[in-house]
Amino acid sequence: MPWIDANGVSLRYELAGNSGPAVVLMHEMGGSLHSFDTVAPDLSKRFRVLRYDQRGTGLSEKVRAPFSHDDLTDDLESILAAAKLEPPYCMVSVAAAAVQVLRFIERHPDRVSRLALCNPAPGVDANRAAQLDERAARAEREGLRATLDITLDKSYPPALTDRATYEEYRGRYLANDPVCFANMNRMFARANMMHMLSRLSCPTLVIAGRQDSVRPPAMSEQIARMIPGARFEQIDAGHFMPTTAPKALLALLEPFFSA
Repeated sequence: MPWIDANGVSLRYELAGNSGPAVVLMHEMGGSLHSFDTVAPDLSKRFRVLRYDQRGTGLSEKVRAPFSHDDLTDDLESILAAAKLEPPYCMVSVAAAAVQVLRFIERHPDRVSRLALCNPAPGVDANRAAQLDERAARAEREGLRATLDITLDKSYPPALTDRATYEEYRGRYLANDPVCFANMNRMFARANMMHMLSRLSCPTLVIAGRQDSVRPPAMSEQIARMIPGARFEQIDAGHFMPTTAPKALLALLEPFFSA
């Protein structure tokens, strides 16, 4: 897995697969490129698959300065250039990554051929923003363990997967850098890309997790209604869809990207 130095930050990415359409995987807040370990190998048999650690996550550089969704979009542009992955792209965003993918499309509407939004969170209301600010403060003050009750306990029912898979995801979550995690939460609390939903012109698939208490299916369905011609599907998943329901997710993504 190579790293690049871009925009003052070291960023890790992985490109797999030798042929087929280009697929870009964008992980959730608190996740990393390993969030797609359960789906990337299968996708790379049919597509060229790019996944990466956003700044401050995984093995990308841990930064101390606050950042914006524009910074994250700049990072994505740099990674795509470094990987020499040519458009058009099929893009997958999980949860809060909807903000980044929509910002990328706003900049480059002609570069995205198909879009899959998993439990999308393109913006939050005032109550959720306050919760994100509280989670950020907890993480900085006490570490990631102090946020489990308001994050993982609500978004990842352990019964959805075997215990080992749950413990691995939990371990990666707890290993997040508290300052970077806090900055990501504060950034997302103030980012809003809802205006882009009605402007989307590429085929779009919105997928909801039936057991997602953070973004219940009704919220995802409402988002799908705002997107011209969007298709809405539900699967038996939690908030972290690639980890909690990889087979069901692949069953939707593979034919959608092959169409």
